[in-house]
Amino acid sequence: MAIIDKGLKDITVRLMHLDPPQQFTNGTRRERKSNRGFRYALTSWNKFIKAARIKVRDRVHYSFDENDQMLSVELVVPYVRHSH
Repeated sequence: MAIIDKGLKDITVRLMHLDPPQQFTNGTRRERKSNRGFRYALTSWNKFIKAARIKVRDRVHYSFDENDQMLSVELVVPYVRHSH
């Protein structure tokens, strides 16, 4: 783990759109942005996408509670290709 990532808390991920809803803990990482500040990301992005059953171009409705460090996925709307 890089020094820049020390002290970051794991976040709880809730997949409320699944039946039954699922919950798991995931680590986070931090990168320095080119201008200033930081960018945050999940450490196991692929695990999250598969568990949430999110596909490319799906629309994801979510919320993040900073106090509880909880990411809640409330709805995933599948992409529908429009024919012209």
